Amino acid sequence: MSWLPGTADAADPFAAVFGLRPNLFAAWRAFASQLWDARLVDPSVLELCRLRIGQLHGAACPRAGSAPCAPLEARKRDELAGWWRSDTYTETERACLRFAEQFALDAKGISDAEAAAVTRALGDAGTVAFVEALAILDGFARFARILDVGADA
Repeated sequence: MSWLPGTADAADPFAAVFGLRPNLFAAWRAFASQLWDARLVDPSVLELCRLRIGQLHGAACPRAGSAPCAPLEARKRDELAGWWRSDTYTETERACLRFAEQFALDAKGISDAEAAAVTRALGDAGTVAFVEALAILDGFARFARILDVGADA
């Protein structure tokens, strides 16, 4: 649990901490949910990137908004830490995971080729939604790490 002296009444540790500011928590959930609900990016791709960003930051990356967990094959979950060595992932998943890793580690280092691969896979509107989702996932994984809280698995 967090180092904060108090928490809100909530089901998971992330919501308990962010719930201390219910107006901000509600706004975050509403905004982030739009990215998942619009379906401009396959929710399973967002889920893979959410989990991978969490691995990179050593923190449970909170699920965006009120989005349900997208179903993933067990093998995809199991091999995520070494996704580039696995034949389990589609070309779209690979392009998005490569981009997501670079975004989380050094966004300025994203190459034109990495961006082009995502745009080919997702289209222009999907790419914009994907980058926005990454900003939320990365930012709130860092937020969870700073506050020393987990998130719903």
